[in-house]
Amino acid sequence: MLKVDDLNVYYGGIHALRGVTFEIDQGQIVTLVGSNGAGKTTTLRAISSLVKTKGSVKYNGEEITGLSSEKIVEKGIIHVPEGRRIFTALTVEENLLMGAYLRNDKDGINKDLEFVYKLFPRLKERVKQLGGTLSGGEQQMLAIGRAIMSAPKLLMLDEPSMGLAPIVIDEIFEAIKELNKSNGLTVLLVEQNANIALQLADIGYVIETGEIAFTGDAKDLLYDDRVRKAYLGED
Repeated sequence: MLKVDDLNVYYGGIHALRGVTFEIDQGQIVTLVGSNGAGKTTTLRAISSLVKTKGSVKYNGEEITGLSSEKIVEKGIIHVPEGRRIFTALTVEENLLMGAYLRNDKDGINKDLEFVYKLFPRLKERVKQLGGTLSGGEQQMLAIGRAIMSAPKLLMLDEPSMGLAPIVIDEIFEAIKELNKSNGLTVLLVEQNANIALQLADIGYVIETGEIAFTGDAKDLLYDDRVRKAYLGED
């Protein structure tokens, strides 16, 4: 579904991504794990055309490198950025409907709205509440819900667990699992919490200083000594 080949990104004199190559099959959950500054967020931003890149990104066989971010969204690649980036002055419902701004299928929009409320009941309880008054966990739910309203084919999530309490993290990741299982949604997950990411994912890629260091079945990587020492805090 997505094939990233020899992706390079420069920030001035800094070579942030160094030939990053990976692929995602339809229906998979794939995770990119690594330490802060390794290039995880930059990889998502490159796919979304938010930074200039060298290399190739193909989506369902079509070269999308160099397309505008708007065109990337139109193709069904939806990016939930680090830090949530919700509209704080809009209500929960207004935020969600903003996610559907490219759609004109009213029945489908209403159906997805109800699905989001079923997935995250707390959002339904706060439907008229301003986004800026929500807790961090509720804002993350809202950011994911807004993405769902865009009818994504590939959902890219950047650090969805950041700054959240463990019980909320569990709720967020259960929702991601449900989206993949029920809707067959393909997910590219960037996550510093390697343990929870690898438990959820099918395939894992470990990125270090802008390069893919190694890859494998996510469950196998959970027991890989290199991963356990570097990212799970084990000897």
